[in-house]
Amino acid sequence: MKKLVLVLALAFGTSINAQKTGFEDFSESDGFDISKGFDVQLFQKYLTQEMYVAFPWMIEDTTNNYAAKAVSQEEAGDPMCFGTKGGGMVNHEKDELSEAKRIVKEYVEYLYNSPNFGGEKTIKKYYVDFSAVATKQYGGLIRYGLIVDNNITRESLSGISEISEIE
Repeated sequence: MKKLVLVLALAFGTSINAQKTGFEDFSESDGFDISKGFDVQLFQKYLTQEMYVAFPWMIEDTTNNYAAKAVSQEEAGDPMCFGTKGGGMVNHEKDELSEAKRIVKEYVEYLYNSPNFGGEKTIKKYYVDFSAVATKQYGGLIRYGLIVDNNITRESLSGISEISEIE
C-alpha cells in the first residue's frame, strides 16, 4: 500500500511538473527558443539564402556538396574547388538566421581578403557557382561547409584530358 501511494505521488508530481514547464517561457533576449532546439534544415535554407545574397551572380551547384561536407581535401577526392572551402562548427545557441548571416559574412571577408583568390574583382569575374551545406554530427554538433567554384579543372589548365593520356 505504501508503495502504491509513493508511486501515485511520484506520478502526480511528475504530471504537474510537466504541465507547469510546458507553459514556461524558455526564450532568451535574442529570440532563440531553447525548447525547440537548432533546426539544421532551416539553417541549411538560410545558409543557401545568404550565399545568394552575398554572391548574386552565382548559382547553387549541389554537385559540389560532397566537397563542402568533406573534412579534408583527400576525403573529398582532391577537387580543384576545395581550395575555396570555408567550414567549421555552428554555434547552435544562436538562432539559425543570425548564425547563417555571420558565417557567410566571415566567408566573404575571407575570400575577398585572401591573396590566393585574386580579390573581389577576380571572384566576381571568374567564380560562377557555390555550394553550402550543413551536416549534423554526433553529440548534436553541427558543421557547415561553403565552397565557391570557378569550374577550372586540371585538364583545362594543362590542356591534356584523361582520355588522351590513355590513348
